[in-house]
Amino acid sequence: MTAIVNRPALNMPVIKQLVYKDWYLNRKLLATYVGCGIFSLCIISLGEWQFFMGSIMLISMMVGMGNHQLSVTMISERKEQTLAFVMSLPVSPADYAMAKFLSNMVLFFIPWSLLVLATTAVILLTPLPDGLLAFTLLILVLIAVNHCICWSVTMFTEAEGSFLIVMIGLNCLLNPALYFLARSPDIGGHNRGDSFIWTGTATQVLVCEILAIVLLLVGTLYFRSRKKVFF
Repeated sequence: MTAIVNRPALNMPVIKQLVYKDWYLNRKLLATYVGCGIFSLCIISLGEWQFFMGSIMLISMMVGMGNHQLSVTMISERKEQTLAFVMSLPVSPADYAMAKFLSNMVLFFIPWSLLVLATTAVILLTPLPDGLLAFTLLILVLIAVNHCICWSVTMFTEAEGSFLIVMIGLNCLLNPALYFLARSPDIGGHNRGDSFIWTGTATQVLVCEILAIVLLLVGTLYFRSRKKVFF
């Protein structure tokens, strides 16, 4: 007869405390990044050079928000020996993985969603061409994909060096992605149009981005939660 081994249930009270700790430590950090992102949207429609300045600032704030948050909640936790305190609590590696998943995803995707909604409103309600919206949304979702890749690598390797290499590599690849999407006739070809046009190509790219996010989050959480030790 095959023995069935039940995995222990997650310790939700401790997980909630760990999540709250991460949220508390990042509250001012996130407020700063969101505030700078809103400022960039306030100037983005004022002129040509303001558009480029605001666009670069918005992308920089969203990328920096995710990377800085990971550094505070995961990398610094090991460097400053905070993890030793966490290990003294009644928490398992699965509890720790779930806490880091919840805290990092909420800390990133709530402000990210706010900035995406604000960006959409600015494009549709200002003199900026509405045709720019499809291209913009795909780029903003791509930034979310990059954040999930950084989170996944950090969860697996738990090393600052790996995090920095992946972060720099993804930041370098963002410019080619901007170029190819802008050069695509079905996506960037409508950037100067007065009407918002969503094409089949845009749908394919968006589906691939969302699928990548889901696979990264689910796969990382599954394999990381199966670890028997923290290290």
